Amino acid sequence: MDTVHTALKQGKLIAYPTESVWGIGCDAFNEQAVQHLLTLKNRPIEKGLIVLTANTHLIQPFLADLPNARRDEILASWESTQTQATTWLFPLPDHLPAPIPTWITGNHDSLAIRVIRHPIIAQICQELADDDNPYGFLVSTSCNPSTSPPATNLATAMDYFGDNDDVIFIKGDTLGYLSPSQIRCATSGRMIRI
Repeated sequence: MDTVHTALKQGKLIAYPTESVWGIGCDAFNEQAVQHLLTLKNRPIEKGLIVLTANTHLIQPFLADLPNARRDEILASWESTQTQATTWLFPLPDHLPAPIPTWITGNHDSLAIRVIRHPIIAQICQELADDDNPYGFLVSTSCNPSTSPPATNLATAMDYFGDNDDVIFIKGDTLGYLSPSQIRCATSGRMIRI
């Protein structure tokens, strides 16, 4: 994984299995890498991006001000084995160890975060955590051009982006979840994307 970590810190992209489909992403705090990803996907920066992290310890500032019941619901959603992962949309806390860049949030004053259950990707996120990226955030957007369906395996991911020298492919399978992650509001629990 050292070579993956080094590549991400150098601004490379990775294509990787998630819980359900394949994702493509980069170090969330590397602006050049994020801009390259947005261009590759033909995705407007205004939409914002989902980020993955390895565990809840890395994102304590986002959880700290939530009521206990809401925090418990979020933690339970990330710990349970299910058929669909949950991404939570958090308001940006006033005081953070490192501010969240606008190239991740887009036009929003919130951040979509998921603790990834895939062990290979969780390890990559853990290794990303450092002074520049204290949360271990890895950008996660579906691995496909904007007009094509998300890749569900390595072969399709390589068909989409295999001719791009800046994309490293992480071998492995998805966890077999049936649908891409749902998105819910961390403060209200409201469903945003089913």
